[in-house]
Amino acid sequence: MRVYCVLFGLSLMGACASDYSLGQMCVADDAGFDIEGVSTLQDAAGYPANRDAVVLDFDDSQLLEDESWRVTKVELLAMVPDWVFDDYEGGDTLRVEIWDADRPDGQGHWSIDAPILPAMLDWEGVTLAQDAYWAGARNELQQQRAWMSFDFSEIIPESGMTSNRYTVGVGWSQNGLPTVGYSNFNLACSANFTDYGDGRWTLNSADGDGDVCSWPMMRVSVETRTLDDGSCEGTLEST
Repeated sequence: MRVYCVLFGLSLMGACASDYSLGQMCVADDAGFDIEGVSTLQDAAGYPANRDAVVLDFDDSQLLEDESWRVTKVELLAMVPDWVFDDYEGGDTLRVEIWDADRPDGQGHWSIDAPILPAMLDWEGVTLAQDAYWAGARNELQQQRAWMSFDFSEIIPESGMTSNRYTVGVGWSQNGLPTVGYSNFNLACSANFTDYGDGRWTLNSADGDGDVCSWPMMRVSVETRTLDDGSCEGTLEST
């Protein structure tokens, strides 16, 4: 977790002069969601011109009126089959989208399209499970994997997000490359939406009991801005 402080000034106007009262705002970056904490890598899949999204929770019950939170970074587990990896030059684009809502539409929609640049990522080899649906059908169980980062800190405002449930999605171009790591089938279908290429989002299950889906392997970083209670330590920044 990264924590630092921000100074803010409150202008106090008098009859003949003005003064400033300094306060501090603690800004903390922490893990909002880590797929590896709840599941394991099972497959590598890329669905041409499709999108996949999951609904995540943020506990905002402890935030005061002037405090805020926002997503600052999303990481996706990009995958490339071993047989093509040495010759793969990249350039294919993945899209990450965020909605400030409990479904992939409505308020607070932000997106980033980023090309995969293999030379800029840290790769490691992995052997996928024999029952991998997408990679197994293509005889591509030997893969290279690397975390690919999408920085939302410049486009989601510091004033923050408002819903205590938010949605994160991944989308592919027409060729479906690169593929993305997918979790084992142990996560709720009732929090999983898919756009099968027609622009419409389909909830994979309205039944939260029993139905389980495979989610994209992702990590989400969340920033909170809270009034300093005296325990804030770190870099001091002025606003």
